[in-house]
Amino acid sequence: MSELELARQIAGEVVERNTEPVLRFTLEQGEPGIFESKVGGTPYLPRDMAWPLDSNGRGMRLLAQVDCAALEGLSDFPHGGLLQFFFGLDDLFGADFDNSTAQKDFRVLYHETVDSTVTASEVQAKEAEAPQPEGDTRFHTPLFGAYGIRFAPAEVQHINSQDFRAWDQFLAKWNELHGTDLKTQWDYYRATKINKEFPAPREKAPFHQLGGYPYFTQEDPRINDGELANLDVLLFQLDSDMQDRKDLVLWGDCGVCNFFINREALRRRDFSRVCYNWDCC
Repeated sequence: MSELELARQIAGEVVERNTEPVLRFTLEQGEPGIFESKVGGTPYLPRDMAWPLDSNGRGMRLLAQVDCAALEGLSDFPHGGLLQFFFGLDDLFGADFDNSTAQKDFRVLYHETVDSTVTASEVQAKEAEAPQPEGDTRFHTPLFGAYGIRFAPAEVQHINSQDFRAWDQFLAKWNELHGTDLKTQWDYYRATKINKEFPAPREKAPFHQLGGYPYFTQEDPRINDGELANLDVLLFQLDSDMQDRKDLVLWGDCGVCNFFINREALRRRDFSRVCYNWDCC
């Protein structure tokens, strides 16, 4: 067996034994109501909750809202209530790449129960009353409108080479067989000159999903980061998207956004520590 054949065998074994349920979705034109799954637009907020503000006291915007009744195919996720993601209107869309879990300019909210008597006009009044960012914010949002979310049936997704855990497992086996101590993907490439070991992803863009394994245009932010390594669940992912040659979502230069959470925290419905990351080409 050649080195390339061995590499492909090890990579194939890693892919086959690492699976997660995934719920992929597509975006539809038109904004649904405040109790439905959506990207952008007007969220649901309880009557006793003010509009979410960033670290400068300015109003944030809804990135996405998920009706968790649709998540029954994801065992560790909530199956009732609403899960929401807010972002700040700045040139990094509320991200802090040096402290990606600090919810100061982004926010993840979970409403276990929902008051169906709340109206959209009530929520919109709260937004109007919140302090607004100064200047032209057209380029401080990845969204070009508000869209409905249509979920596909839940399915099983295999790990891909972009998830840092795939390379951890691959290198552990490679080192065991070769008596080496390669630490990173780049150590392996320099040592072997092989770069076609992992099979191509089975899914096609756009990569909108909850659960499963992440997609990146650069690299996994959890790689070699002890503080983020235990954020082992892809909570939500929103890719850049275009329909009829018009942008719906655009993260920089056709990038992708991910939110990661620890599995046990997710089971406890504790959304206080979530990594928010986006990257672009």
